[in-house]
Amino acid sequence: MTITIDMCQDTLDEEVRNYRPGDEERIVSFLNSHSSWPASSVNVPKVDHWKWKFLSNPAGPELVCMIEVGCELVSYCASMPVRMNAGGREVLATQGVDLLTHPDYRGSGLMTKLLNHRDKLKTKRGIAFDFGFPNESSYHISTKREGFRVLDLTMIQHRFIIDRQGFFSKVNMGSLKWIGYSSYVALQRAVHRQGETDLIVQNIESFSETDDTLYHKVSSDFDLMAVRDHQFLNWRYCDPRGGSYIVRGVREDGKLLGYVVFKIESENQLIIADMLADPDRLEVISLLVTDVLNQGQYYGAESVICCLPKNHQYERSLREMGFVSKPRMTGNMPMRMIWFPRSSQDLSILSSPGPVCHIMLGDTDWA
Repeated sequence: MTITIDMCQDTLDEEVRNYRPGDEERIVSFLNSHSSWPASSVNVPKVDHWKWKFLSNPAGPELVCMIEVGCELVSYCASMPVRMNAGGREVLATQGVDLLTHPDYRGSGLMTKLLNHRDKLKTKRGIAFDFGFPNESSYHISTKREGFRVLDLTMIQHRFIIDRQGFFSKVNMGSLKWIGYSSYVALQRAVHRQGETDLIVQNIESFSETDDTLYHKVSSDFDLMAVRDHQFLNWRYCDPRGGSYIVRGVREDGKLLGYVVFKIESENQLIIADMLADPDRLEVISLLVTDVLNQGQYYGAESVICCLPKNHQYERSLREMGFVSKPRMTGNMPMRMIWFPRSSQDLSILSSPGPVCHIMLGDTDWA
């Protein structure tokens, strides 16, 4: 028999608390039992992935809260701290990634208590703002009930089709579209031929402190971006517990001119998770993307996908190489970034029309 919250309301031994060392096994078991976790594919034990995500983050300690009834974990939420460059200033933000209540305890007010506890913790940690990339359901809840605001940002999905026979065999009038797309790629590459270069794209196993020069040079071009220094990049993309990423880069006399991060996802899609290049050497983007296309062919990818904000300075390079573009969707709605202020810090740039952002799929919890 299922024991419901109404049947034992007077006997609940309810505790709202933060994460304690050793909780991770129970947390992962809880997430596995009641959700599809994690959102992205990993090739390590899920407990190791959880530890990477919440205990190894260089942005600071975990923001993990839970409610226990007796000895049972019944409600859980987790946010990831992220150092953000907002309007030229570094602030600490959080991205909400996990929110779950046991089905038998839903509608009992536990989530409200849990979120109130979490918000006090965020205030104590000096969080400037929350942000997220919601699906349709959580978008309406976040904006209508919780007061989240929508960043004036349109995300565009750029796709290069490698296996044209396989891709167009699955679409209506595929043979005609195959011919049209192949002609488009040939035209773009004929008009925009790449010049000769001595630069070489190579594997990057890890980043060093001297590589931070690239981020510091690039950051002044954007109103909003995560701090992409060596600590963040090594944690996010070079630790196998975080995912099976391949990191490639271009150096000149030891100086990092640019890098690209990608992984093979389901349905043989190669996803570009992150990419950055010296603003004075944007030809590096073409080198990096050409390398990704070659890697995609090697790994048998059907297509390569790269998501960027509309009018991003890298768009031109993608278009000249034959990528086709359309709005990035999350289910049936356009991909959106939402945010909520949590301090008195000046965040006016987030409310301004058309902020210049460097946001990619690696900034989400999906890739």
